[in-house]
Formats: sequence, structure tokens, C-alpha cells
Amino acid sequence: MTPAPLVNKIRIWDLPIRLFHWTFAGSLTAALAIGFLVDDERPLFQFHALFGLVAAFSLVVRLVLGLVGSKYNRFAAFPVRPGEVVGYFCEVLTGKARRYLAHNPGGAVVTLLMFAVVPLSVATGAGWLGEAGEELHEGLAIALLVLIGAHLAGLVWHTLRHREPIALSMMTGNKAGPEAASLRSAQPLWAAAILVAGAAWVWALFASHDPTSGTVKVPLLGVVIQVAEVRLR
Repeated sequence: MTPAPLVNKIRIWDLPIRLFHWTFAGSLTAALAIGFLVDDERPLFQFHALFGLVAAFSLVVRLVLGLVGSKYNRFAAFPVRPGEVVGYFCEVLTGKARRYLAHNPGGAVVTLLMFAVVPLSVATGAGWLGEAGEELHEGLAIALLVLIGAHLAGLVWHTLRHREPIALSMMTGNKAGPEAASLRSAQPLWAAAILVAGAAWVWALFASHDPTSGTVKVPLLGVVIQVAEVRLR
């Protein structure tokens, strides 16, 4: 059977997933940068925890999208069966890795590992797991840096291997592929609802931050966190 011809711009990522991606990337980057570069006794260090909570909130949104979102966003579509993952990395080593329309096995595994580490990092940083958790927090932060590095390396490799600016697709939502595989809608209404709800949650989070006492009250949960006592180094 002759494969369907590729169209340069089919819609592969809708607006909700792109909104999540850049919110998650931006807040996680800010949290890690402050955590590693700012002394924990300075007032600015408290924003390390705030941005970490923003990343955690955006991850909750992503978990919902992973269950009921567009077909490429759902976790059920992630190619993470052990045989497929092993086969893919063997193909990478031999320079014959095939192109996936959405997530490839390597990217899917790194993504899921990152999604697992972020909640643990928030829980340990907030002191919910006791002193042992606080000691684990720095190790989890380093693990996140390794995973982010692997993610970026994968983007570079894909771009060179398939001559496709993969990072651009998360901005435009478009990739080359068969026209029949294109999403029917960019889901602008869902994106607008997520944006409004997310902005309200983030505003409430930062508004409840008391830099004097070094505390913040997590919206919806009502949990008060002592962010000034978070130790990363």
C-alpha cells in the first residue's frame, strides 16, 4: 500500500497542550534557576517554591489532558511499551530510528519520568515527607536537570536526524504528516478556560504569599507551606 503523502502543516498539537508546555517549562526553569543560583536566605529564594507550585499546578492540567484531551495528548497514545522503547533506542544507535508523528518512545519516557519527579520534588521541598524528604529534594532537582538535558538533547537529535524543527511545532502546533492525521480543532475554547482558571489560581497563590513569615497558602487545597524553610543546597 502506498503511504499517504505528507502535508507540510497538519495540526498535531492543540492550544491546551501548547499552553501547558510553555507554562510548565517556564515555571520549572524559574524554580530550578532560583533554587540553584539564589542563596536560600535571600527573599527571592521564596519564589523558588512558588514557581515550583505553578509547575505542579500545570502538571495537574496535563494529567487531565492525558486522560480526556486530544488523541496525541493522551497517555494511552504514548509509545512506552518496553519492546518498543528498546527497539527505538537500538534504531537510534544504528542511525535508523524512524520518525514518529507525535511522541517518540524516547521523548515519551523522559516526559513521564519528569512528570513523576516534579510532584516528588514539590512534596519534599514543602516538607511533607519529613527531614528525609528535605534531604532528597536536592537530588530530585539534579534529576530534573538531567531529564531536561535529555529532553533538549532529544530535540537537537530529532532536528538533525529528520531535518525537522521539532521545537517550532510546539509553538505553531503544526508538523508534516498525512492530512488525515490532522486534529480537527485547536480547541481554543478549552484553552481559554484553562488560561482563565490557571491565571486565577496563580494570582491567588502569589497573593497569599507572605514574605515576612515565609509562608504561602495553596489555593483550593488550603494548605499553608513554609517556603522560607525549603532547602535545596
